[in-house]
Amino acid sequence: MNRTDGGHPPTPRTCTTCTGSGGRTVDTSHDGKTVQHWQPCGPCRGTGVQGGGR
Repeated sequence: MNRTDGGHPPTPRTCTTCTGSGGRTVDTSHDGKTVQHWQPCGPCRGTGVQGGGR
């Protein structure tokens, strides 16, 4: 038996953890220098969309 969702996929919602940015910049100190690196959001896998853009 086939399920139907009305013929179109659900509208993607902005990830509430990262508010759609896909991650955040993290400051770390290394050898007396401050370095910024990008940390992808875990729940959305860096996509900015709830569910990782599935």
